[in-house]
Amino acid sequence: MNCKLLITFVLLSFAQNFYSQDIRIDYNLVYKEDTLSSETVSKKMVLLVQDGESRFCTEKQYQVDSLRSIGFKGFAMGDHVFDAVKDKQNRSSKYYYILADVYKLTEPIQLDWKIEKEVAEKYGYNCQKATLSYKGRDWEAWFTQDIPLQEGPYVFKGLPGLIVEMEDKSHSYKFSFSGLKKGFHKMDFEGFSAKPMDISRSNLKKAMLDYYNDPFREMRTGNVKAKFKDEKGNDVEPDFREMTKKTQSFLKKNNNPIELSEAIKYP
Repeated sequence: MNCKLLITFVLLSFAQNFYSQDIRIDYNLVYKEDTLSSETVSKKMVLLVQDGESRFCTEKQYQVDSLRSIGFKGFAMGDHVFDAVKDKQNRSSKYYYILADVYKLTEPIQLDWKIEKEVAEKYGYNCQKATLSYKGRDWEAWFTQDIPLQEGPYVFKGLPGLIVEMEDKSHSYKFSFSGLKKGFHKMDFEGFSAKPMDISRSNLKKAMLDYYNDPFREMRTGNVKAKFKDEKGNDVEPDFREMTKKTQSFLKKNNNPIELSEAIKYP
């Protein structure tokens, strides 16, 4: 066996061994909820790669689901922002929460990457630049073949190495690599307290618009029982009209989703 074939064999063996392990990659996410504001939100995110599938979620959500998977029955609030699972059929399942309902939207992952010639060292790894237009945003990504995982944050994948940094041109979203470890607490990637309901894109938009138009319908009709108290702890009658106005104003202001072309057009 010549030297070139030996190197190729070693690299393939290393990649195969790497893929067979459970890998956790940590990212920092900084994003803008409101395009007209300079304020940003920061979240610690985790990418869990297991048996050819992966889940991207907040670190807080991972901790909550880990507790549930070992039988914890107490109340624990998670954080389902950017919750996405990528399966072996190259599909992504994204999860949306409207009141007490959990919706699951499954779509094929279609990414038309362009690998650029530019290289740089980032986070201690040799990296190469790639660009992508995806659902209304133009992205710049940096991937490293030093980590032979064709994975990345959110639904992004398919480059010949792990994506360690990714930012859109409007600087609304930026994912930054912050660590990697082998092994993590095994769990069902759909570790929800309620079973998600499958939904189409069009029906999801309808459900979001219905919520916008009447966010307190369940409370007004008595289907959901809730008590409202003032600063002194006294029971008060809710002003649903004023509460609806504030909720609608919030939804309109914070309408800068990562999939920009899928943003809800609120009236």
